[in-house]
Amino acid sequence: MRHHDALQMVFSVSSREQRRASRRMCRYRPRDLQRRYWLGALVALVLFVALFYGFFADMQLIASFLQKSCAFLPGDTVDADAFAAQWDAWLGNRDSVLAALQHLFFWSLALLWLTIFYLRWNYSLMLRALLDPPDGRQFVLSVSAEGLLMEEAGRTRLFYFWPAVSRVILDAEFLLFYVNRNVAWFIPLDRFADSSAAENFFQQALQFKEHSQ
Repeated sequence: MRHHDALQMVFSVSSREQRRASRRMCRYRPRDLQRRYWLGALVALVLFVALFYGFFADMQLIASFLQKSCAFLPGDTVDADAFAAQWDAWLGNRDSVLAALQHLFFWSLALLWLTIFYLRWNYSLMLRALLDPPDGRQFVLSVSAEGLLMEEAGRTRLFYFWPAVSRVILDAEFLLFYVNRNVAWFIPLDRFADSSAAENFFQQALQFKEHSQ
């Protein structure tokens, strides 16, 4: 909605959209933070591959040892039935060890999946602990030649001059106004009448920001 030379958007968001926006904002982290993130991910991947390589190497070593242990040559005095029974026992032990190692491998994959799930769940809990749930609340975001105004009736009224707004990004799902390196106010795109309305709001905000410099 246009108010004099300003554009204004009245909207509400859900907790799910808040978490979704936080994850989307990870795509626009500064490059130095992105490099650290990918470096950490690469180190973790290398360690993970090294651990599983060692695991498979040990598995092959044990299997080879058991197989060679079964391939002994009996003396002439060994009874054929006793030898056959001993041979079957060795083979049974080898198969049991291999089965146990295979089970350990699948359990390791399950542990990895659970770790990833826990990290995502813990991240959501952290967001809930840091941010008040937005459900049922109404926000007003206004952009003008002076700056960005973010309001919530009866709670907050925050104004940022355009130099304090580092970036304005039109994402696939949100319109983002960064007021810090990793902090942004956002409007879900489906709150606009259509995609052209969101594009117009974005372009006008960019013009206000560029003219303020």
